[in-house]
Amino acid sequence: MVDGSTDGTAAALRAIKTPFPFAIVEQVNGGAAEARNRGASLASNDLLLFLDDDMIADPAMLTEHARLYREGVDAVIGDTPVHPDSPPGFLPESVGRWIMSTRVRSPLSPFDIFSGQLSVRRSVFEALGGFDTTLTRAGAFANEDADFGVRLLARHVVRHNPAALSRQLYVVTPREYMNRARRAVTADVHFMRKHPQLAGELLERKGYSRPLSRLLYRPLARIPGVPALLSQTAIAAAEFALKTRFRSSRAVARLFSGARAVAYWSALRKTGWLPLSSRPLVLCYHAIEDQSEDPVLAPYGVPPELFAAQLDSLTKRAFNFVSPNQLAAFLQDDVPLPRRPVLLTFDDGYASLPDIARTVLRTRKIEALVFAVTAFSTNEWDQTYGAGAKALLTAEERRALSALGVEVGSHSRTHREMPLLTGDELSDEASGSWRDLRAGGIEPRFFAYPYGALNHSAKEAVADAGYCAAFGTGHRRARRGADRFALPRVMIYSTDRGWRFRVKTAAPAIWGSLERVRGAIATAAKRIAT
Repeated sequence: MVDGSTDGTAAALRAIKTPFPFAIVEQVNGGAAEARNRGASLASNDLLLFLDDDMIADPAMLTEHARLYREGVDAVIGDTPVHPDSPPGFLPESVGRWIMSTRVRSPLSPFDIFSGQLSVRRSVFEALGGFDTTLTRAGAFANEDADFGVRLLARHVVRHNPAALSRQLYVVTPREYMNRARRAVTADVHFMRKHPQLAGELLERKGYSRPLSRLLYRPLARIPGVPALLSQTAIAAAEFALKTRFRSSRAVARLFSGARAVAYWSALRKTGWLPLSSRPLVLCYHAIEDQSEDPVLAPYGVPPELFAAQLDSLTKRAFNFVSPNQLAAFLQDDVPLPRRPVLLTFDDGYASLPDIARTVLRTRKIEALVFAVTAFSTNEWDQTYGAGAKALLTAEERRALSALGVEVGSHSRTHREMPLLTGDELSDEASGSWRDLRAGGIEPRFFAYPYGALNHSAKEAVADAGYCAAFGTGHRRARRGADRFALPRVMIYSTDRGWRFRVKTAAPAIWGSLERVRGAIATAAKRIAT
C-alpha cells in the first residue's frame, strides 16, 4: 500500500523484481488504518500479515508465523527490535532501549498488539471490522492497533512468538519524532473515550505517575510558551548533535525525551484531559421542548434553543462532556475522567428526543443517557395532575437512539414513587422495566428513580435487578467511591438561564445552599403572614 506518498515510493517498488506475486496499490493519503484495511480487502489468501514500511523481515519470520497457525491460533505478533543498520544516533538507540523495556509479557494487553508486525486470519479480521480509521486520520497518529487488540483479545486466541522477527530500520528525524507526540494526543483521546476502562493504563504507559512526570514534566506543561520553547530547543540540540560526535549523547537524549513528554502533556491538557477529575457533574433534563403553556410541565420543558445555548456555555467554560461508558468505567473500575466532566441525562423518554439527538447532540459530538418509562406510551403520571399528554419513545425509537449516541436506561415501568412501594411492586418497577427494555433489544445498565425519591428498599430492588448504578437528585457532584445506587444529579429547569445556569453547574453545592436559604425565608414569610 502506498498511502499518498509523493517521494517516488511507488516507482521504486515497481522496479523491484520478486519471485512471488507482488501488487502495488496507491491511494490518496487516508492514514495507516485505512491503508491496512484496503490492503486486507484486496488480499486473496486466508492469512493476513501487516508490516510497517520500515521493517526488514527476518528470513524465518513467515515460517514462525505459520508454525503457530498450525497450532490453531487466530493471530500472531512477533518482535520488532531496531535494525543494527539504522543511522547512528540517540533516537534509534533510545527507541531500541524502550522496545527492550516493554517486551511482551503474558497475559497479553491490547497495547501489545502491534500492527508493525501482526498476522491474523482473514475471517477474524473481517468479523472484527478491521482497524478504526479515525485513529490515524486528520493528523491523528497511534492506537489503531491497540483498539483492534481490544476486540481481538476479547474473542480470539492470540500468541506472541519472539522468534518471528522483523527489524525496524529507524530513520525518523528528531522533528518528526517530536511532532508525533502531539499527533498521538488526538488518537489517545479518541481511544480513551472509546475504551474508558483502558484510559488509566494508557496514561501510565505514557508515564503519568512517574516522578519526573509528576514533579517536572506536567507542571512545565501548564506554563504558557514553555512546551514550544523546550521542543524547539530540543530539536535544535538533537539536529546539531547528530552532525557531531555527540550524536549518541545520553544528555541530549534526556533533554529530547523530557521536552517530548512536556509537549505531550501540554497537548493533552489543551484537549481538557488534564488535570484528571474524580467528581463528575450529572445534569438531569426532561423534555427539550417549549412547554410554557402547560401549567404542570412548564418548568420541565427546556426549549431547544436554550438547551443548545446551555451546552455551548458548558463548552466555553471548559467542561468536558463524558459518555455513559466513561461514567460506568469510572464507577466500576475507578478509571480517570477528564477535567470538569459532565454527563447529560434525560428523564421519562419523550418522543422529541431523537430529533434533539440528531440536530443538537450529534452535531456537537455529545453522548448522553435517557431514562425511559417502559409501560406507558404517554406521560400518564403527569396527566393525573392536569398536565397535557406527551408522547413517549416507542420501543423502535429507543433502539434507534444508540446510533445517535444516546444510551437507554430505565425510569421504572409506571413512574411511581418507589419508597411508597413494597415487595412485588418494587420488583416490578425495577426488574420489570429491565425486562421490558431487554425484550426491545436494549441491555440497560442505569436506573433513575422517579421523582428522585429513593430509600434502602428501592436501592436494593434496583441492585437486585442487575443495574450497575442508579440516580436520584441532589445539588452536588458524584464522587469516587460514592454509593453507586444513590448518585446525585442536578436538575435543570426552563428558568435556569444566564447566571442561574452558570452558578448551578459551576457550584451546585453552593446553589443548593442558596435554595435551602430561600426556601426557609419563604416558609418564615408565610408563617408571619398568617
